Amino acid sequence: MTSDMSLSAVNFLPFTLLLAPISVFLLWLALKKKKVWLIRLALVGLVLAVLLLVVFQYLDYKHFENCLLQGANYGVFRGTCIQFD
Repeated sequence: MTSDMSLSAVNFLPFTLLLAPISVFLLWLALKKKKVWLIRLALVGLVLAVLLLVVFQYLDYKHFENCLLQGANYGVFRGTCIQFD
């Protein structure tokens, strides 16, 4: 039995887009309240957001490279290869 739902990095994109602003707000709040544990938690969230951003950029670059190797153009906004005949 196989499942159709495969786990990929794209599934984490909404989480990544929310993680950075929430972490920045949390850091601002923690600095205002002078809570060291909350500052550390916010910084961990920011580091995680940056790491996920690097992963997404790398995956986008690999997809772009695969499109070029196939002789196709890369549609940036669609994230797919565009083949012109």
